[in-house]
Amino acid sequence: LVSFLVSPINPQDLLVIAGRYPVKPSYIHDGEPVLGYDGVARVEVVGVESSSSTAPTSALRPGDLVIPRRHGLGTWRSQAILNSADVIRLSPTEDLIGASLLRMTFLPAYLLVEDVRALKPGDWIVQNIGSGTIARLVSQFARIKGVHTVSIVRDRSPDALESLKSVLLKDGVDAVLTESDLQARGADAHPALADAAGRNRVALAIDGVFGEPGERLASLLSHGGTYVNYGSLGGADAVLRLSQRLLFWSEVKFRNFRLSEQLSQRTPAQLESLLLWFQDLLAQGALVTPKVQTIQVPISAEGRNDFEQSIKAAVSSGSGAGLGDAKRVLGF
Repeated sequence: LVSFLVSPINPQDLLVIAGRYPVKPSYIHDGEPVLGYDGVARVEVVGVESSSSTAPTSALRPGDLVIPRRHGLGTWRSQAILNSADVIRLSPTEDLIGASLLRMTFLPAYLLVEDVRALKPGDWIVQNIGSGTIARLVSQFARIKGVHTVSIVRDRSPDALESLKSVLLKDGVDAVLTESDLQARGADAHPALADAAGRNRVALAIDGVFGEPGERLASLLSHGGTYVNYGSLGGADAVLRLSQRLLFWSEVKFRNFRLSEQLSQRTPAQLESLLLWFQDLLAQGALVTPKVQTIQVPISAEGRNDFEQSIKAAVSSGSGAGLGDAKRVLGF
């Protein structure tokens, strides 16, 4: 028996709601699927596992913090009875927000920097959804490797943009541009980006939107650069056009990113080691948990209407209207 403490609302959850995600929820309650694929929980009671389990129950103790090992566990609930084989034990921590983001936010960010292409110190990454949690962690992991980042953000008021820039620069981002800046001036929109392009050091473009924003990112890549898409927040029907310049003359490589495929290249022990390393980096201050907006789950019927409105707003924001706004998490 576990009690969930914090459960993020991720883009994958919105795809599940829309019926467009390949991995379906594993649990049903009152005829409805139990949503939520990510979160951190506290072990309350440990029982006797079935003989089919491959993970010994003795590995877990009441009070341990755990996160899902696989999709579909249904983390948008206060409590659940789960098999010990379906969870990963974490190190003790008071950073419950950070713990809840380890699997579906920290891991993708790290793997985008580490696995997509070999990056050398001095290389540059360009990425959109720059204010999003994955992009902010990409910048932090890149900084550890000595790699620079340019983050593209959606247009906003001058004051809001300056406030956001100050936050992202503290994360280790080297330059922050708006989509309008990039559309109007390309690499010349920032001197550091123009210099990197002139030295053929723009090595990786990380696109979470697709469509025209992805095209603008790809156009910044140096010869032999790599474009990777990990999301389609611009819409499921978006189209990305390829030019002969990119494919033939610049020899840009295009690829997709699926977390499940990247994780399949690592053993369970390697995965757990990575997660514990992330926790160590957080404790050392080498990584900083991005700020999120917490939606508190009411413990009684009172406040239910406000809660439902907050959930509707989160779903609307995640579907594109508030693209790049702070991630929402459920607090129990």
